[in-house]
Amino acid sequence: MATILINNVEYPIPEGEKLNAIQMAQRVGVEIPYYCWHPALSVVANCRMCEIEVGTKDPKTGEIKLLPKLVPGCQTPAKDGTVLVTDSAKVQEHQRMVMEYLLLNHPLDCPVCDQAGECGLQDYSFGHGQSVHRFVEERSVNPRKDVSDSIQLNADRCIMCTRCVRFTREITQTGELQVTRRGSHAEIDVFPGMPVDNPLASNVVDICPVGALLDKDFLHKQRAWFLSKHDAICAGCSTGCNVSAEENRGQLWRYKPRHNPYVNDFWICDEGRYSYKAANSPDLLSAMYLRAGDDHKVSPVSETLRVVGDRLQGLTTAGGKIAGVLSPFLTVEEAYLLGRYLKSLSPANVLALGPVPVRGEDQTFTPDPIEGRTGDASFVVCQPFTIHAEKCPNRRGVAAVLEHLQGEVIPFEALLGRVKGGEFRGLYAASSAIEPWIGESEAQTIRSGVAFLVVQDSLVTALAQVADVVLAGATFAEKAGSYVNAQGRLQYAEASLPPREGSLPDLDILSILLNRPGDPVSSSEILAEIAAEIPAFATARGGSPPEYGVLLAGVEPTRKGPVPPPFVDSWFVAQGAARGR
Repeated sequence: MATILINNVEYPIPEGEKLNAIQMAQRVGVEIPYYCWHPALSVVANCRMCEIEVGTKDPKTGEIKLLPKLVPGCQTPAKDGTVLVTDSAKVQEHQRMVMEYLLLNHPLDCPVCDQAGECGLQDYSFGHGQSVHRFVEERSVNPRKDVSDSIQLNADRCIMCTRCVRFTREITQTGELQVTRRGSHAEIDVFPGMPVDNPLASNVVDICPVGALLDKDFLHKQRAWFLSKHDAICAGCSTGCNVSAEENRGQLWRYKPRHNPYVNDFWICDEGRYSYKAANSPDLLSAMYLRAGDDHKVSPVSETLRVVGDRLQGLTTAGGKIAGVLSPFLTVEEAYLLGRYLKSLSPANVLALGPVPVRGEDQTFTPDPIEGRTGDASFVVCQPFTIHAEKCPNRRGVAAVLEHLQGEVIPFEALLGRVKGGEFRGLYAASSAIEPWIGESEAQTIRSGVAFLVVQDSLVTALAQVADVVLAGATFAEKAGSYVNAQGRLQYAEASLPPREGSLPDLDILSILLNRPGDPVSSSEILAEIAAEIPAFATARGGSPPEYGVLLAGVEPTRKGPVPPPFVDSWFVAQGAARGR
């Protein structure tokens, strides 16, 4: 078995993984500090922070021979017989000198810097730097500038790691950023007339290890240590990007990408990044309503749900049929409970998939394999990243539930025609869409076609305006549950916010209508039930999908090549942002 020696401790090398010294050390819990290295970008070794002692061990005699000079860990492959020394006095002195060099011109403005609390320069200065500053000359001062409408560059904080430059050249391949001039005058800048406005632009803020690149949407609004972080799924399109939803005092403040090598790697598009704002809208439904004449009146939750249950039961008992519209913004668990409820009233009731919003065309970014990433040009770290035109998170999941419950998936347009023909006495529509999902004409068609209309939503839509009952459900940020993305991967999202006043989580609404006994329903409990009943979801048995999600039964994986090991910048580990599940 291949082994590597790190600080006099022998460790096995994982089969089939192409690791460098930083990754291997991180794998076994040994930290090698770094700035410029990132597993998705080419290796340039220009920060010199990761330099360590490297050598070999003779397999016969056991003799260790170290190279006379320190070697960058990012360029050192972890292979059989390699010896790494990361904690010697020689390495520590080198790290101290590098930190002193990087801080020569860096302004001491941590108290007003948005990166404070999650800054690699802060953490490494404390762990590897020195308290004495020997540089007495005047510091260089570079201008603050906007490199796009959403990104601010504080050039005097930049340590020239060039992560941002490599991202725009290697990942988006748009190349807006460059290094201008040389030596102590070197500076990151955009090409004239070319702002950083590609659809993935704000990822340069995430990968900047210091406070040089900042998101103007978040600028001076919150401190990082006040934010609670939740593992969520972006509901902006069917890609299903893994995000960290960060909230404080009942409000979302930002989305940041979470690493998932099967879905979004390390990135998130700007459209999805700023979709969190919909959860903070002042126009969200804040109460349950019953129609009284031509108006709606606020009604207690218990009374509202009693009316819904009695009226729907009465219609089916009298031989009428109920139509159910299940939005592709619902979680798998919500779609299952709603379908189960309507079918329990009468097997003749009809379920349809709600409107599937499509805008534009799919846009795919395909990073080229770069030899410098791992020493092997055939090894692709990042998969193609696609921004899907389908702007909903769970069409495939809801469709799989409908297929099981009634043997077919009825499109919304087909159901609308049947409603217009007078086939149904009642209709129950449930959605938690980010934007209004139905127009005035469609709302009037439904209203005129049924005697009783129930709308469960988080927004005041045209359909809610004409409904007999309006149930204030949860937004995408207020619910926990599972979504199936465009690849067929089932992923779990935590609730990021508590239910707003006057609303009730959709699972609770549906469990009350179903008279399910016990405490508030658990999404994992429902998912376990679904996995046991619906063959497509059998891979989610137990109700707890793994960290990176799981493919539905029969779905072929789309990732080509090996999966890189888990990664998160080490300074975020120190701040507790990388949490185990």
